[in-house]
Amino acid sequence: MPDTARSAVRRALEPSQGSSEIDLIAIEYRAGRSLRAIAEVLGVHHHTVAAHLQQLGIPRRANERKMSANDVVDASRRYVRGESLATIAGSFSVDATTVRRELRRMGIAVRPRRGWA
Repeated sequence: MPDTARSAVRRALEPSQGSSEIDLIAIEYRAGRSLRAIAEVLGVHHHTVAAHLQQLGIPRRANERKMSANDVVDASRRYVRGESLATIAGSFSVDATTVRRELRRMGIAVRPRRGWA
């Protein structure tokens, strides 16, 4: 997270009169901040932030898929033709682990990395 964003979150999380850190976690999460961003500023693990939200009864946001169904079909065709996960990932502006996860979800066996047995 860039320093300016980190500073903004830190300022937002500074307890004001009558509010607790846990209340501020809820406010920041509802404002759209990620668990990891809030946790980083507070110096706690993101699971701790998630636990506080659960105790407060605040539902977690669903993670949006990074690749559309059409992207996954295209990526699977390219992978089967021999392109690497890294090359495919770069063309979709995602991480290679995202492509790997989507290929596995489609039932495509992932080749071992070069040099691995």
